[in-house]
Amino acid sequence: MSDPCRRRNVALRKLMTEYGLTREGLAEAINAVTERGAAVLGTTTARHVGRWLSGDVTWPRERSRLGLEAVFGRSAVELGFRPPVSGPAGVTVRPPVPFRRQEPPVYRRKFILGLGTLLALPTLPESGRLGMSDISRIRGAEARLVALDAQHGSAQLAEVAARYVEHVEYSMRRCTYGGRVQTSLHQTLGEMCEQTGWLSYDSGRYEQARHWWDTGLRYALLARDSTLQARIWAGMSRQAVDLGHGAEAVAIARAALDATRNRRHRRLSALLHTRVALGCSVDGEKGRCGQSLHRAEQEMDREHDETPPWLAFCGPGELAGQVALCFYNLGDYAKAAQADRDALTDLAPAFRRNQFATHVSLARSLLAGGELDEALVSGHQALDLLPAVRSPRWAGPLAQVRRDMENPLPGSPELGVR
Repeated sequence: MSDPCRRRNVALRKLMTEYGLTREGLAEAINAVTERGAAVLGTTTARHVGRWLSGDVTWPRERSRLGLEAVFGRSAVELGFRPPVSGPAGVTVRPPVPFRRQEPPVYRRKFILGLGTLLALPTLPESGRLGMSDISRIRGAEARLVALDAQHGSAQLAEVAARYVEHVEYSMRRCTYGGRVQTSLHQTLGEMCEQTGWLSYDSGRYEQARHWWDTGLRYALLARDSTLQARIWAGMSRQAVDLGHGAEAVAIARAALDATRNRRHRRLSALLHTRVALGCSVDGEKGRCGQSLHRAEQEMDREHDETPPWLAFCGPGELAGQVALCFYNLGDYAKAAQADRDALTDLAPAFRRNQFATHVSLARSLLAGGELDEALVSGHQALDLLPAVRSPRWAGPLAQVRRDMENPLPGSPELGVR
């Protein structure tokens, strides 16, 4: 019979929520570490966990208690349990003893430091079998990275993303899984490698970006996912533009267009055509650049399908920003500045990193066109975003704008910059 004065175990419930564990999941985790550490069959069930949470059981039996301590890395008392003051005749109450194990706990949550706070890695098994629920957790982690990048930029996220990939690969190499899960694993790992490559590129780490994109392409091939290949090639093409390799940028973007012909999202088509345009602009090919930008605008105008989360950034504001970069490369600074103004009008508030980049681009174009007062205003607006946004790829041009304003060319009016 339950104790009418029982107290619910709030501490245990809070930790289960933090670790993403259901009653069934916690029972499975306890049984797994029990079987591996003590070489006996685990018998904990969801019903046992329910009785611990309700307070019906205030001090679990030893095997379950030691399993709990192993899963959470805390003593039973820290987990909200209360040891009996004294036991009935013939029973000796012993303090908790360390749980013997050769490996880290199966479901123990891992954390890494990023953006000044602790970020949780997806909870994955280190032995046993991977399922589609694990794939969902990995995709959730990837979505969080994409959102953090949009809000804050990548200076502090590239290493975090690399740890995410290594964490998933560690689990994949130690677990078993079926064919459907295997394809999904390759696909999700490829997507995370693409994101890690982009974050590395935005941090100015070009060799590191190339490594992660190459790894992502291998996973995309294993998953037979041509759209993922095109997504990775879009990033590689953009990096080639920054490195001044216009012909390479065009070749990569066209390969992506060919690989996904007649089966790609309209926004992906628009993105890839802007990559072709950027490559052409680097090489001074104004006519071909204009043709590709026109195709990109046509694709964007026809877009009515549901947009995948990773493509959410590629809207009218992104397209206008790419137009501005093309005009800047071609030396038409007035058109570049107007395109950047259009981009700022269309960019959603969630994409603060893109707003920062566009303010820097606008300041650079205005300065090059002799519009110093407006350039100063746009530069200040970019600086206002710096406490929250970190993008070394665009922080460099912003610093150059500041230096050019502080040391104007002969004949230019002097401008103070805060």
